[in-house]
Amino acid sequence: MRHAMDEIDFKVEVLAWVRRASRGRALPVIASEFSLNGTGIRADLAVLSDCFLGVEIKSASDTLKRLPSQMDGYSRYFDQTILVVASKHEAGLETLNLCGAQVWTYRQPDGLACLTQGKPNDVVGHTLLGLLTAEEERRAIKRLATGADVHEAARCEFETAFKQRYAATSAKFWEAVRGRTIRRDDLTILSRFHEQRVQGRIAAAEEERRWVAWAARVAVAGPDHPPFQSSSVS
Repeated sequence: MRHAMDEIDFKVEVLAWVRRASRGRALPVIASEFSLNGTGIRADLAVLSDCFLGVEIKSASDTLKRLPSQMDGYSRYFDQTILVVASKHEAGLETLNLCGAQVWTYRQPDGLACLTQGKPNDVVGHTLLGLLTAEEERRAIKRLATGADVHEAARCEFETAFKQRYAATSAKFWEAVRGRTIRRDDLTILSRFHEQRVQGRIAAAEEERRWVAWAARVAVAGPDHPPFQSSSVS
């Protein structure tokens, strides 16, 4: 890539790595811009497979000002955190507490390179329920069996809710990129509201087409001969 990599470029590289790492297994469920409820933090990517993985990206146009608080938030909810940074940020990380995040960068021509291994987080199942909507959390708590392993049961409830939200868009994404390179515009598929936006644009374009056609008929007919007949009221 000749231009400076932006967030989308980094996401493309990370998702390509996720696909390679998942060979022989089911492809994971992915959420883009996943909100960590109540923290003001959005994970650039959230990946649910054998563990819950959060990915934070800092491109060359970003600053590291919020990074310590972001990494603290990630460490509370994700089993593992990957921080992907532009090379210009490498020196700036030395004095920051990254809360065990694994650090990657991108190097030409080799691609993603791991700078720091990091360590996994010990995330309590009940903590994950805080990532659900209020209604999802109420349903999950109601279903938790008091005699069961509450930690595992809570984690299962979270994973079920996460899949219900994002499995469909993830499946569309993985199907769209099957057998080919992942492209920048593919990331729009990961939006849960992508289909509604597409339909909205189609409807708006059709409405615009009708108005243009109507205006053309008016221009041809002239002001004294409207292109439609008004119904008389008796």
